[in-house]
Amino acid sequence: MDTGIGRLLLYQLALVAAISVVFLIVASPLAAGACGFGGGIAAVNALLLTRCAHRDARAPQRTPPQSLAAVFLCVAQRFLVVTLLFAIGLGVLKLKPLALLIGFVAGQLVMVIIGTQRLKK
Repeated sequence: MDTGIGRLLLYQLALVAAISVVFLIVASPLAAGACGFGGGIAAVNALLLTRCAHRDARAPQRTPPQSLAAVFLCVAQRFLVVTLLFAIGLGVLKLKPLALLIGFVAGQLVMVIIGTQRLKK
């Protein structure tokens, strides 16, 4: 696994675990689990994004319309997977919505912070 994605997943895990502990103390074990599931959704999203980036890097011969189509397909795939995971968490598993959303946002926030740091370099 790439060190960049490994570090990203580690930071996501650390932040989501810390927030899950807060939910465990303040709310309930179910809320802590929902927060962890939300963080897992963010991690899956990061893995899909990394997979798309690696796949695009291995195909430099693409024309601009082909590159645009590949980006569109990647975005659509990530959207569908994240939506499906939210549906499973909220509909099938009946997880606490606020905790699930906070876990997801925390994981996504790590992606934004790491991405911003890479742009500054």
